[in-house]
Amino acid sequence: MPLTLPEGWSYFADWRDLLLALGGLLAVALTIIWWGQQTRRWYRIAALSFLIAFILAFASIYLFWVPPYYAGCASGCMGWRGFPLPVARITFDGQTQIGLLDVLLNVLLLWLFVLVASLVGRIAAVIFGLENRSRRVRVIAVLVFVLAPWALLPRYLNPPQPVTTAEDLRLVTNARRAAETTYGITGLWVHRLALEDLRQLSPNPLGETTPDLTAIRSQVCLRGYTYFYIPWRRYRVSLEPTGVNALSITELPLNGSCWDETIN
Repeated sequence: MPLTLPEGWSYFADWRDLLLALGGLLAVALTIIWWGQQTRRWYRIAALSFLIAFILAFASIYLFWVPPYYAGCASGCMGWRGFPLPVARITFDGQTQIGLLDVLLNVLLLWLFVLVASLVGRIAAVIFGLENRSRRVRVIAVLVFVLAPWALLPRYLNPPQPVTTAEDLRLVTNARRAAETTYGITGLWVHRLALEDLRQLSPNPLGETTPDLTAIRSQVCLRGYTYFYIPWRRYRVSLEPTGVNALSITELPLNGSCWDETIN
């Protein structure tokens, strides 16, 4: 039986994650040692990168959150906050319970990521001789090779969302495809649609001879993210009885429940 951590200290990590954290600390130490060989101000880089990681971890609590859901979880599952690792769980009554060890692990992972990114940037600057370039060239290089990839990261990496399989996965896939192609939600501004929840209003009538294709069988709630993973809007997609085609899409604010409005 896996050894669990004390209640209130962690809601997601266990002792195996702590073992992996030791490897992360070793990688951080090696990266800082490398910086120590490059500049006498290595301690500033270590402190600044840690501060950036802490800010990112804190911001992720507010930017990345999945409310309690029933998609792929018929009996209902608690939600969570944080990215790339969850750091707090959201109870069914809306309370946010933060795990200290979960937060520390997330900060450590982000710290390692920022340090490695700075290492890669340093190597690239030496290879392309940016230190000998003009200030304008260096600013353009930072915008193109640092800020732009961060801003467009939602196009390539999924934010946190419930895991679905089988029939639920089919409905979510069809709803997301309809939102992206039929209704053109994603594009220049909204870069990624993440599942928030799913509800089925009636059984699949595939066995019926003449199903009513105008009835709403299921609805999928999607959260749209824009640049830098900033949440923008939510979209409720209503599917017809077979769950293949979308009947309508409704734009919703970020606060409140996707199912607050009644169906006409």
